[in-house]
Amino acid sequence: MPGNQVFATGAVALRGFEIVHVMLDRWLELQDGYRFVEEFLRSAGRPMQSLCGMELRLPRQLSMDGFRAFNGPYVERLLSWGLLAEGRNPVSRTNVAPVFDPPEMPSLHAFSFARAGRAARPTFVLSGMAENGPAGVVAAGDDSAAGFAAKTEFLVRAFRDRMQGLGVSFGDATHVDVYCAHPERAPVTDVLMPALEFASRRGVRVHCARPPVEGLEVELEVRAFAAELVAGR
Repeated sequence: MPGNQVFATGAVALRGFEIVHVMLDRWLELQDGYRFVEEFLRSAGRPMQSLCGMELRLPRQLSMDGFRAFNGPYVERLLSWGLLAEGRNPVSRTNVAPVFDPPEMPSLHAFSFARAGRAARPTFVLSGMAENGPAGVVAAGDDSAAGFAAKTEFLVRAFRDRMQGLGVSFGDATHVDVYCAHPERAPVTDVLMPALEFASRRGVRVHCARPPVEGLEVELEVRAFAAELVAGR
């Protein structure tokens, strides 16, 4: 599902392939992280074109101009890997700024790639999304329980639409992650869990972190993997 030059909206594995998630045991600053991805895929016998997801951790939230500046070198790296086609990026991405123990520099947390396989269910990745809708930030400046509920309801609808475009649903997800600086206000039981269908049995991971751009409070991530690995140097 095309997005823009910076990240894809999402991708689902073709028949005969499956998506694998690789989480780093320790974050790596981006340049080292890029080299790690190259080395890992090479050792796995997979081309760079199998890369379909990147998850980054930032030291702090950025202004919109700062976020655009941050994206420039990232896109250059994808270009060097030969991943952009007609100006479109096939790699989904999530960026968040941890509240506790943030990295000193932008760092790689995890990545996803496709390999040959016969997963029993569809496997897919979607870029993380915050509450920035077509009409602007949902419930902007409202950090009340009602405000967080409105933000989460927007994200549930948006992800449902995205997944329909890929031919999958919440029930297919193996991983649902919520990023919020105030987890106690995230309406997981009231809004999110009822929307997850069968995936509610797999639970929700809640992280103390903020979306990458100032003024945003909640980010949602929904994915389905055939396998998850923990790797490091």
